[in-house]
Formats: sequence, C-alpha cells, structure tokens
Amino acid sequence: MSSDRTVTADPLYCGLRRRGFLRCAAAAGAGGFASFVVGANHALAADGSVPADKSAAGYTLTAAYAASPPAVDEVAFTMETENMLALCYAGDLMQYKPVPSGTPGIYVADMAAQGDGGVIGRWADKWESSADAKTWTFHLRPGIKSWAGNEMTSADIVWTWQRAFVMKSARFFFATVMALEKPANIEVIDKYTFRFHLAQPSPLQLKLMAMSYYGGPFDATLAKQHATASDPWAKDWLKNHDAGFGPYHIVKNIPGQEMELTRNENFLPLPPIKRILIRIVPDAATRTALLDRGAVDYAMRLPERSLQALAKNPAVEIVRAKANFIPYIGPVETNEIMAKTKVRQAMAYATPYDEIHQKVYFGEGRLIKSITPAIFPNYTDKFWVYKYDPETAKKVLAEAGYPNGFDLKLSYDNSIAEMAEVAVLVKSAYDGVGIRTTLDPLPAAVYSERKLRRQLMCQVDNFQWPWVADTGYTGWVYLGNPKTNVNNSVDFDNSEFNELVTAMMHLPDGPERTKKDLRVQEIAAQEVPWIFLVEPGWREAFKKGWTNFHWYPDNNVHFEWLYKT
Repeated sequence: MSSDRTVTADPLYCGLRRRGFLRCAAAAGAGGFASFVVGANHALAADGSVPADKSAAGYTLTAAYAASPPAVDEVAFTMETENMLALCYAGDLMQYKPVPSGTPGIYVADMAAQGDGGVIGRWADKWESSADAKTWTFHLRPGIKSWAGNEMTSADIVWTWQRAFVMKSARFFFATVMALEKPANIEVIDKYTFRFHLAQPSPLQLKLMAMSYYGGPFDATLAKQHATASDPWAKDWLKNHDAGFGPYHIVKNIPGQEMELTRNENFLPLPPIKRILIRIVPDAATRTALLDRGAVDYAMRLPERSLQALAKNPAVEIVRAKANFIPYIGPVETNEIMAKTKVRQAMAYATPYDEIHQKVYFGEGRLIKSITPAIFPNYTDKFWVYKYDPETAKKVLAEAGYPNGFDLKLSYDNSIAEMAEVAVLVKSAYDGVGIRTTLDPLPAAVYSERKLRRQLMCQVDNFQWPWVADTGYTGWVYLGNPKTNVNNSVDFDNSEFNELVTAMMHLPDGPERTKKDLRVQEIAAQEVPWIFLVEPGWREAFKKGWTNFHWYPDNNVHFEWLYKT
C-alpha cells in the first residue's frame, strides 16, 4: 500500500454514528486516492441526525404499499423490492453522510460534496486506498450481527461477491463498474479485513458502496443452511426470505395481501420502530383514503394530485426533500426520425415544461436542466437552452426536413398516473407544431420489456434516479455505449460522449475530470437524447407525528431512523 499523506477525520463528523461506527477521513493527495485512516472516536455526530435512544418505545408502524415485492433478492427490480432490500440488508460497506435538509426533522444525503467528502462508513470502520485507486482495503467493525445472531466477517463479504458473479444481476453490474474482474480478486487478510484488487482505477469505489444493497451483504452462514446440491447459492430460499444484517427481518409475506417485519434485535442501536405491518393496496385512491382517515401511518407511491389533497388534512404530513429523479421524454434512436438531432431539438422546444410543472406536479419540485441532478457536484444549467417555444420548434422541425411534421407514437407505463398526465399535455403541445402524436399506454411489464428492447418510438419515463452522485456515472449508466449498455433504452450513441463517460469512471477528481463533467452535460443538452421534465423531489405521505426522516438517493423510506415527536 502506498501513501502520500495521512489525513485525520474532520472532528465535526467523526465519532460514533447511528450504527456505532467511526467516520473515516476523506481521501488525500492530488488525485484524492492516497491512503487514509480512521479518525478519533468523538461524540455522537454533530449533524443532529442521531436521536437519543428511543428503542424502548417499540413503535408499530402500519403502511399501505402499492404492491408486494416480487422477490426479496436481486432477481426483481421494483420499488417494493428495493424497499425490502434496504430494510433487510441496509446497504454495503459505506453510506452517504446525512446532513440537515433545511426542514426540521428531515435529513438528506450529502450528494453535493466533491470526491468522497459526502461518504462515511457503514459496516466498515476504516479503509485505505492505494495511490492509483486500484487496491482498496476495508476493515469491518467487529460485532455486527444478523437477525439470526451470526457475526459479519470477511467470509460473508467474499461469499456475497461470489454469489453475485453467479447471479449476474445488480451486484455483478457494480463489479463491472468498479473493475472487479472475478471474486478471486478479493483477498482475505483476516476475520475482519479484506482487500479488493481492481483491474482499473476506481475513483467512485466508496460512492458505489454507499448505496448498493442489491445482493447482500448476506449472512453466509444462514444462507448456506438453505442451500442444496442443485441450488448451492440458496436462490430459491433467498427469493422469499432475508439473510441480512440490516435493521429489519421479514416474518410474514403473503403476496398480494400483507407483510410483517420485525426489527433485528442485534442491530445497534435498536430502531425505535419494532414492528412494521404492511397492507398491499394496489389502488392509489384507496391508499390515499386509508391515510386520510388515519387507518395507516404511511401510504406508499402516491401521485402529486393525491398528496395535494392529503395536505389539507391537519393529521397528515407530506415529507419533501430535493432528490435525483429524472423524468424525461425519450426519442428512441432506432427510429430513423428520432435519430435526427434536429428533430429531438424541435421536440425539446415543443415540450410544455411549465404547464407540466404546474398541472401535473402542482408547482412542486423544479424543472430539470441537465443530465446530472441539481444536487450533484458540478451541476450546471447553462447548456440547456430549451423552453416552450412553438415557433422555434416549427422552424427547427423544418430544418430537420419535416416542414409538415411527422407521426409520433408516444408510449408510457399506464400504471403511473403522472406519466399519463404528462403524455396528454405533451400530445396537445406536439400536435400544435405538426408532430401528430398518438398515445400508447402500455401495461407496466409490456412497457418495461419494449423499452429495454428499444422497440418504442418515443417514451415518457420516470425510472431514472442515479444512486451515485457523479455525472460520469449517470451518463455511463443511462446513456453510455448502447452496444454494451442495456440501460441505454433510447439507443443514444455519440462517440465523444461514450469516450468521456468511460474515461470518467476511472479518472480521479481534479480539473481534468471537472472539464469532462461539464462537456458531458453540454453534449447531453446539444444532442438531446432525453428531453428533461420535472424533478418532483422526494415526497412521502405520513400520519402527522413521525419525525427524523432520512432521504438517500434510492428514494426509499428508511424506517429505522423514524420516531414520534
């Protein structure tokens, strides 16, 4: 291990945190990748997000969810699955640092911090990087236990990554992002220490580990008890059961009806909420009514229209924070018309941004003006020149070779009310400039499949919220080379853009990286692969009285933080 300099942790954030581990120092050196060590053990975090011990309260929280999770393993990708994984597995070695949001009782992840300044340890209490960011050593905090009572060790981490390479799912995706070529490249040093040997520099390593709870970390001892000769990785059992070290454990799961979670009594400190009772209520109006009359504490996934109605009830609180959602209109460039930059620019000028903001989102949130969320480092809106301007739209449309317009099929997931509302407003505006629009509402499963196969002509979508606070990561994941990136559902293929975002994945912080960051934002504005709409913010509806909400870039509700005023 090489070391340019040793940096001590900032005493403002050092010390025992919610889960009782130490804040590690930010990376040092010109590139930000020198070795760094844990700071001194100070008092509770000064950000105020750590409450006094309220575990004796043993609250029961009741919730209305839109759907059952199709699985509690990484084989399914829904909001409900993500929520269960967050509650049962909590996350990877690191986490984003919570800071005050400006609204009492609400804390948010420190997404704006440069480099690794906004990242702290979760299961790791110290870590080191080689100067070239290709070798990373992590030290687990001793005494972390699953609900089954087994202690987290290096063996659990290695087994989790071995399983990921077999599953070829989300955690495997993160392996490719961080250039971990095989599980054998994780070296066990001792019971609590292990080392990643990466094929390329990974300047985003800590941020990548700050939010990933897909695929563990697993209590390997527990999981192996449910493995068989034909299922050595316990896929069948883990699909419907949890083997995590997180704050909660699933004790009942009747698909389509109800779930029950109890807290992990080994999780320290104990969450104030001891029991979570979940009713599955597919209809948003019914979920709204249940909260309105006080029958539940929380109603999941409500559209803004419902939130506005609930806000009139003094017994209900709408919790809001700036977030990282990127709803957009996506011209799919497998279509020859959509492949023309001028056409996409004309569509951008024809999009009724303010009308969408006011009529769909009731003025909440803010207009999006960059591929990188406004809460991320290096965000700028200076390149996004588009506003609703039908005359300019007609002019640019003629320059594109379509003076008389063209026929457009606009597809969306019909289970998402806000996307349907957006589509209606977009159709009216597009029709007005000669883009003769036919709406194509599709069932969620059909929409998702056709979107990923790039079979749509144009889509209205809201399923983008990058977890890693970095423009290069956002561009690489969602709009990078379509030949190798299945997430690029609009088939955007710009050679300079591809080169930039690929380089950024392995380039340390500094002037060169910032220059590339801004150029990525500029290309996204010039080429318009996505027509950005409104970032509605994180918005959740609760019975009044709950407090200490924490927003993280997965946009889930993290119940382990909550208590009653």
